[in-house]
Amino acid sequence: MKNTVAVKKQLPFSFIFEELVSIRPTIKRMFGFTHVYLDETLLFSLRDSAKQPGTNGMWLYTTTEHIESLAMEFPKLPRRQLWRSGKNGWIVLASRLGDFEEYAFKACELILKGDRRIGRVSRGRSDLKRKGEYRVGTESWYRGTH
Repeated sequence: MKNTVAVKKQLPFSFIFEELVSIRPTIKRMFGFTHVYLDETLLFSLRDSAKQPGTNGMWLYTTTEHIESLAMEFPKLPRRQLWRSGKNGWIVLASRLGDFEEYAFKACELILKGDRRIGRVSRGRSDLKRKGEYRVGTESWYRGTH
């Protein structure tokens, strides 16, 4: 069994996963992002890339209907961190911002409270046992079978 500290260090911004371990989200890595799901819902993605530091941080997924009210939870967040495409929206909590950790903890708090403004159903999520996925808070997460 691998050391849990070593496994957690492989995850970007591991303090976020420590906050959310009680809901046992599913993790999938692809395209330089670590995507976090709760059942069929894509909650957020994390990125911590040395090659593209301007895109690093926590990307909260939402809809255009909820983007403005959700943005009010992060009062100092620049408007350029709010993105829209059709019915989809996302808020980028950039890791370079001085309030990043505070905002990431706030996002975790909202997720733990079941805030329906965060997340959107992702296409093709019926098979949660796909290669490269693992659930936080389970033995497979601690063994690092990702």
